[in-house]
Amino acid sequence: MSKSSPVKIMDTTLRDAHQSLHATRMKLEDIVPIAEKMDRVGFHSLEVWGGATFDSCLRFLREDPWERLRTIRALVKNTKLQMLLRGQNIVGYRHYPDDVLEKFVERACANGIDIFRIFDALNDLRNMEKAIEATLKYGGTVEAAFCYTIGPIYTIDYFVEIAKNLRDMGAHIICIKDMAGLLDPYTAYELVKKLKEQINLPIHLHTHDTAGMAVATTIKAIEAGVDIVDTAISTMAGGTSQPPLETICHILKGTERDPKFNMELLDEIADYFYETRKKYKHFESEYIGPDPKVIVYQVPGGMLSNLVNQLREQNALHRIKEVLEEIPRVREDFGYPPLVTPSSQIVGTQATLNVLTGERYKMVTTETKNYFKGLYGKPPVPVNEEVRKKILGDEEFITCRPADLLEPEFEKAKAELKDKARSDEDVLSYCLFPKIFLEFLDAKEKGIKEEVPAPRKEEAKPAPSLAPTEFIINLYGESYHVKVGGKGHKVDGKRPYFLYINNQLVEVIVEPLQEIVPSEEGKVEIRPKESVRPRPSEPGDIASPMPGTVVKIKVKKGDKVSAGDTIVIVEAMKMENEIHSPIDGIVEEIYIKEGDMVNPDEVMIRIR
Repeated sequence: MSKSSPVKIMDTTLRDAHQSLHATRMKLEDIVPIAEKMDRVGFHSLEVWGGATFDSCLRFLREDPWERLRTIRALVKNTKLQMLLRGQNIVGYRHYPDDVLEKFVERACANGIDIFRIFDALNDLRNMEKAIEATLKYGGTVEAAFCYTIGPIYTIDYFVEIAKNLRDMGAHIICIKDMAGLLDPYTAYELVKKLKEQINLPIHLHTHDTAGMAVATTIKAIEAGVDIVDTAISTMAGGTSQPPLETICHILKGTERDPKFNMELLDEIADYFYETRKKYKHFESEYIGPDPKVIVYQVPGGMLSNLVNQLREQNALHRIKEVLEEIPRVREDFGYPPLVTPSSQIVGTQATLNVLTGERYKMVTTETKNYFKGLYGKPPVPVNEEVRKKILGDEEFITCRPADLLEPEFEKAKAELKDKARSDEDVLSYCLFPKIFLEFLDAKEKGIKEEVPAPRKEEAKPAPSLAPTEFIINLYGESYHVKVGGKGHKVDGKRPYFLYINNQLVEVIVEPLQEIVPSEEGKVEIRPKESVRPRPSEPGDIASPMPGTVVKIKVKKGDKVSAGDTIVIVEAMKMENEIHSPIDGIVEEIYIKEGDMVNPDEVMIRIR
């Protein structure tokens, strides 16, 4: 493509924009009315799938992600559809076997995806090989991405060399994936210029406005000859999202690179999302304005909102600065990986644990352990060996491609699901998120819809869920969004509860809890309800360092354990955290069961 040709634009509104701004909560019902109008704009492509949308559809929206894709494909007849594929991680948070990856790409192509943006969180090209091969095999367009970041080893020549390797692997397009908004305008110009000189492929720029540089960075990249850029419609742009489409169009108006879009049509689309966005306001992070400190902390927007919510849930939001300062230190220990899913979650969660436990790597997540074992691939530079020794002890780590160690899973999963699977797509959903998919099927069978966005005032009503924790309350003509954040331990017979009213934290002290108990006469009576889980008081009282869900209990009552043994696994921030025994002893009591929610001030397991 000539440097003087109109720049092509991919719109991110239906995927990355709402993932960055609204925790990936946009429902299909809000996409359908506008899809055909967006199809008329003339975009290079629409990003509509992949990334966190697959997980979010199943986990929160109770929508079938495959049906979502098919519905959009039926409405968008002229524009190519694009997805984000995490290489061997597909759309999940671990490596999946090659048979699952290939089948996923095949079905994604069949259901409507044209372009696959493929990346690996560590820029380990071995983890992209099979995804590229499968995309080529099934007729998709390979947009191979390298993750842009900054640090001691990262230079323009470093990224150009990666791009050359991606070209040689069969890429049709090379993408600069700047997931945290770290790429400044002048570096963007030099990077694009050098890529255009040395690689005879279209270059696509993806950036975020987290640091407030996205418009300038995009324009300088266009001046350097970039072929495609990412934008979002203005009412879904800025902050942790992409630069605003209309602003880019106005800047380029009358130049050789002007995309010449119909501005009246863009205004109509912007007006639609201006209204739609109101429904998701309570999902928005308070950190949505420009934050130049991201250049220091390198925390992507979605990761930042996760950290904020995690700390807020345990009344520790005042420690956010400590966590942000710890993240670069953890990243250095990890070998300076780019902070993008899943490495961003791994590093962020580990930094949080380091701060909250008061000792670095006293507690590590399963994912941290697997990272140091080499199960996510080869870090950009060697990890801190002292930290590796502390985490792994004498355990060995691998140096091969991680997926080479994985047994095929697709047929096994198909056999496990039996008649629950209506299609290969269902089997793939189960392979990727087994527990979440089964919960999705159960909720669908019962007609339950989870995590419905807050209704507008005229239709305000409680959001239905399996166990409602969010409500819209109408009071004297005003609507309030109320969310139950968690509870503390009883003190002097009273228990604190933490509520968020319109995203503002409120602590409520409640008298001793009551429970409704049926009597023999068929009536009910109210009795005091005693706390089932005691408060930690002895070294062998094991509690979770953060609110989460019990995934696996590794011991039973009466078991003999040694200090350091894994006792229970708790999921928090989408990461599995191994909780270890602090002492040698016998398991005296187990106060939890798998699936339970736990808080930091409750004993899960008692060892004496």
